[in-house]
Amino acid sequence: MSNLSSKILKILTWVLMAVTIVFAVIFYLGNIVPGTEGTRIEEPTITQSFLVWAYILFLLTAGVTLFFSVVNFVVNPKGAKKSLIGLVAAIAIIAISYLLSDDTLLNMPFYDGKDNVPGTLKFVDTTLFTAYILVGIAFLSIIWSSISRVFK
Repeated sequence: MSNLSSKILKILTWVLMAVTIVFAVIFYLGNIVPGTEGTRIEEPTITQSFLVWAYILFLLTAGVTLFFSVVNFVVNPKGAKKSLIGLVAAIAIIAISYLLSDDTLLNMPFYDGKDNVPGTLKFVDTTLFTAYILVGIAFLSIIWSSISRVFK
């Protein structure tokens, strides 16, 4: 990376971090939405702006990650093979999780909310199963690395 682009990225990183710190300080020390002061559901007035800033940072990060992933595919085609294997494995894990998930409505007394619908339940179930599978794979890989060191 050139010296100029390195300096620009460093400045950009510091600016983004400074804006985030300003949002955090205003969030914790700023005004409270009228009517919520002193209650358990006290809400800072800047909550929506802070969430929008978090979405912007997330989209910026995802965009930069995708951009450099594509650049890496073009520059290093042999490395792309390994990345595609990882992508196929991730898709397989998500597909297995989706097949395991259930969209049966939950029987929840005294709950009239809008989230007890098949689509939301299927998504949450898929996400949970994906997390469980990934934790299991991580656990098994830790055990495997410990056991394989004994036999080397």
